[in-house]
Amino acid sequence: MRLHPVILAGGRGERFWPLSRHSRPKQLLPLVSEKSMVEETIGRLAGLAGPERAWILTAMDLRDAIRRAAPGVPDAQIVGEPVAKNTAPAIALAAWWLRGAGSDAVVAVLPSDHRVEPAERFRSDLEAAARIALERRVIVTIGLPPTRPETGYGYIEAGEPLAPGSSARRIAGFREKPDPATAARYASDGKHLWNGGMFLFAPEVMLEELRAHAPDIAALLPGLPDSPRADGSAAAVARFYEAAPSISIDYAVMEKTSRAVVIPSSFAWDDLGSWAALADSRDADASGNVARGETLLEDSSGVIAFSDGGLIATLGVKDLVIVRAGDVTLVCPRERAQEVRTLVQRLKQDPRRARYL
Repeated sequence: MRLHPVILAGGRGERFWPLSRHSRPKQLLPLVSEKSMVEETIGRLAGLAGPERAWILTAMDLRDAIRRAAPGVPDAQIVGEPVAKNTAPAIALAAWWLRGAGSDAVVAVLPSDHRVEPAERFRSDLEAAARIALERRVIVTIGLPPTRPETGYGYIEAGEPLAPGSSARRIAGFREKPDPATAARYASDGKHLWNGGMFLFAPEVMLEELRAHAPDIAALLPGLPDSPRADGSAAAVARFYEAAPSISIDYAVMEKTSRAVVIPSSFAWDDLGSWAALADSRDADASGNVARGETLLEDSSGVIAFSDGGLIATLGVKDLVIVRAGDVTLVCPRERAQEVRTLVQRLKQDPRRARYL
């Protein structure tokens, strides 16, 4: 079995503004360690799949930055998307290019900007999922056992076991982001798992399901060369993205196929959806403060402070997010950290302040 990681790195991470900017989005930031998130993603695969087998799909304007953050990944395997079209076209493209990788090839689609630990358990789960995908000719997603009644995540309902004694289960359904009461039920009933956007499959299996359930995408694939190294591949990719619909792989394939399987993870996970999530991903002090960079937090509690230059000093405050990043300082209550994107949208509407994006 040969694993081929396909890392999706095209997002902008607007909830991590002002540290996350248009030219340096979340996946390029050192949020959980001194390494960028994309470096962390590649690094935790060590021993299972080296960077020479990795593929990274990102926005065209981020390609050079991703190349610098992932020096071991072959240049041709860092693919710049000319326009964002969600996950289904990107995954279809990767499956098309990897369909000739051999009968033992398994694609592992992984987001580039999630917290995952410990790496050893992640690799173990990934290897087990890959073997199931290869041997049973199914599409496996890794579900995350919920640790709280989260309303910001989608859920997967696990159905019957794939085989007697197997931890893999058929997927009974994908559930949208629930209201608080439904989230509480999902978190406690033992049948629902968070959907973390990780998928494993043999390339031809995904292509078969695209032909069956997303023919508008599948019909475009023969117009692509067999390799991104081929002459004219950039122009062909541009034509593919121009014609492809914007749709997630969940809607295009996973909610329709009978070959969808889920296995529960044994590792801890968080999608780091906002500044408030750092409280769970970095060591807090005795007052519940989480600090990065130069800070002085006096008589303060529950503060998330992040400085990439200069000092953040607080006195007698609690439950705030304070970020000092370049020419912008952000201050907001922790419970409103998910709303930071609102500020980004306001800036997009004001050309005079575009430099802050």
